Amino acid sequence: MNDLFALARQRELIRLLLRRDIVARTSGTLLGGLWMLFQPALQVAALWFLLDVVLKVRFPGMEGGFVGYYLTGMLPWLMISEILLRSLGVMTEYSSLYQRSVFPLAILPLVPWMVSGGIYTLIFVVVALAISGLHGALGALILMFALLLWLAPMAYFLAVIGLFVRDVQQMAPFVLTMLLYVTPILYLPTAFPEQLRWWLEINPFAHWMVLAHALVQGQPWDSKDVIILLLLWLVALFPALWLFRRSEPHMREAL
Repeated sequence: MNDLFALARQRELIRLLLRRDIVARTSGTLLGGLWMLFQPALQVAALWFLLDVVLKVRFPGMEGGFVGYYLTGMLPWLMISEILLRSLGVMTEYSSLYQRSVFPLAILPLVPWMVSGGIYTLIFVVVALAISGLHGALGALILMFALLLWLAPMAYFLAVIGLFVRDVQQMAPFVLTMLLYVTPILYLPTAFPEQLRWWLEINPFAHWMVLAHALVQGQPWDSKDVIILLLLWLVALFPALWLFRRSEPHMREAL
């Protein structure tokens, strides 16, 4: 609890770090901060072109059709993957801030978490409004806030792992790509091979997709989806924070 109050007192520093992050990623470009919105839009458009125009995938009878289903799953996934990837390198990326001075290290994993969360939440709410109206936009907002809360322990855990075990950073893009393919985002869950359906039960991201389609498109869901995700969050929360606290004194030595 004291850590939470300490972070709240650092809100001005957090604001400066967020601004620094956005400026650093878009400096020297004509569009500036607008690229933070255009980049995910281009990613979505490329996959949409492949699946809807080239392969002509269709989901009849679903609100918003294939495009609605695809965007409802893909936008949260892009936020998830960006937060996880950036969390792995965040301590190295900001090492100049704490190597030779006293700095509240617990703030740093929040930077990619807040930047990516803010951008993709804004995009998803607007897209959900176009797909399903006001109820879809409200559902998208609820989903993204819940998802961000769920990802917070993972951001702290990966910040430590990425600093001390650098090989994980090299493997992470491949692992996330494979997770994308085995999570029902680009296809319906019923298209998953029947002999492998057990994977959808143990894959937490599959449960998030169920909740995304339920909140935005009104698709059916089960209480087990919420229970499994809540239990995973409770299991991860305290070990992740404990690991970060124990690692803080050694972070400067790891660089």
